Amino acid sequence: MLDINFDDDDLPLVPDDEDDLPLPPLPEPIWIGEPPLPQPVQGRALDGDHALAKFTDDLDRRRRGEVVGLPWPVEWPGLARAIGPIEPGSLTVVASRPSVGKTMFGMHLLRSLAAAGQRVLYVTRELTTTRLVRRHIAAYGANMYRLRSGDIVQADVDAITNYQRDAAKWHTFYDENTRTIEDLNVEIILTQPTVIIVDYLQRLAYNTEKEYAAITRIVNELQDATLATDIPIVCLSQLARPLKGMENRPPSMSDTRGSGAVEERAANLILLHRRWDTEKEERFGKEVDIAKAPTSEGWFIIAKCADGEAGKFIPVLFDGARMRITEKL
Repeated sequence: MLDINFDDDDLPLVPDDEDDLPLPPLPEPIWIGEPPLPQPVQGRALDGDHALAKFTDDLDRRRRGEVVGLPWPVEWPGLARAIGPIEPGSLTVVASRPSVGKTMFGMHLLRSLAAAGQRVLYVTRELTTTRLVRRHIAAYGANMYRLRSGDIVQADVDAITNYQRDAAKWHTFYDENTRTIEDLNVEIILTQPTVIIVDYLQRLAYNTEKEYAAITRIVNELQDATLATDIPIVCLSQLARPLKGMENRPPSMSDTRGSGAVEERAANLILLHRRWDTEKEERFGKEVDIAKAPTSEGWFIIAKCADGEAGKFIPVLFDGARMRITEKL
């Protein structure tokens, strides 16, 4: 049998009239004069006021000379005007077809930045450190063939001496072992570079992924690394090979292997291209120019520039014997 007897204390409290109802919350105060400084919201996102404050702080530091982009080599004034200095926290991709001169570009840039006092980490997945140094010494006037054969003459000895004198003042680090972004992060901690050059994108570890997926992942991780550390990264990359005889045709952004990710994540995309000597041949029922031999002339092609104008062709000369590139003035 149910016991339906209970005390009054067990009854819920019911107000006798509306005056006993709880009061609604007070509205937010209306500020007279200047409102207080906005406080950051929870989480990692910044509101508009704090974003503007970061911009003005960056601008003030630049005006005082505390924040300056890294300079391109003095031999590349047109490139410097077109895309500006190498900005902190930026990813620049420099791409070319095989044997055009992407490593030449990277090494020329390394010498220039090192001479300007920068700490350069050069990640080399294509050439050994010995071969890189050999190319540096060729830039100082030594003969590459004699350096490989060991049959050097006094001119080669002078080049080695001059390189040794200059390189003793540089802060350069050659990394043959990095295969992943995790490896790169370790080297950043150990060497504390002010700029990183990666030679080259497609030689980093793919694991079991297909090429497009791997390059997309690596490019994303490279940009994450430069944003997290504020250290600019210049990443060399290989373009897809053209059809035989079509090497004279300038490359485009879509020729970049893994082009979707590169287009989206890189602040700048520079394509290297050489002019080819051509001959007229009959193909597909019409006469066309067929590439026969590359020349020393070519272009820097500004395929993407986040803070400037894309689409510019800057004439250059590729000097393979001296491992350097100079603009045609």
